[in-house]
Amino acid sequence: MTGVLPNLRAISGALICLALLSLTLLWGAPARGADADFEVWLEGLKREARAAGISQATIDTALAGIEPIERVIELDRRQPEFTQTFWTYMDKRVTPKRIERARTLLQTHKDLLA
Repeated sequence: MTGVLPNLRAISGALICLALLSLTLLWGAPARGADADFEVWLEGLKREARAAGISQATIDTALAGIEPIERVIELDRRQPEFTQTFWTYMDKRVTPKRIERARTLLQTHKDLLA
């Protein structure tokens, strides 16, 4: 069992990295519905993941069958409740209190997270 846990941690870390890379790419350029644009975006994501040290097997597993969801893209472009920039959203959500709580939790769980 102890041999499995490090592998799960490595895979979980790699998947988290892929998710973060995806968000970075999504915030950096607006989503597009055209298949060709999606394929270009997907290849860029795979390149960045490989450059970040994520194995090809993990990339293939995490991104198998991925395709754009037009309804999500439509809603992302036209937020029905309100429209705000990413930074406005972040300024409202990432408060000093939350940062301090995150630091406390990081310190509490540093062994697990290492």
